[in-house]
Amino acid sequence: MSDLESVADGLRAARAEGRSATELALRCRTELGSAFGVISFIAVFRSAFDVPLPVLQRAQAWQGFGWGAEQISDEEFSDLLAPWLTD
Repeated sequence: MSDLESVADGLRAARAEGRSATELALRCRTELGSAFGVISFIAVFRSAFDVPLPVLQRAQAWQGFGWGAEQISDEEFSDLLAPWLTD
């Protein structure tokens, strides 16, 4: 099992425990450490929750990541991912 698959499994388990989208994203970043980036974020969330690529491309602008000039808030990030993080 690759690191990305292992992190995806951990995110699924954390979501089942009630973790929010922002908590999952922060966990992803922490677990991947120096391997964390736009591509790994998209790969892990796509694997864990089957989020469509265009949604993840928008989600990667979350202010918690600090990537790029145009950033989205915690609320927008959570709302964007909500349809795929349902129980």
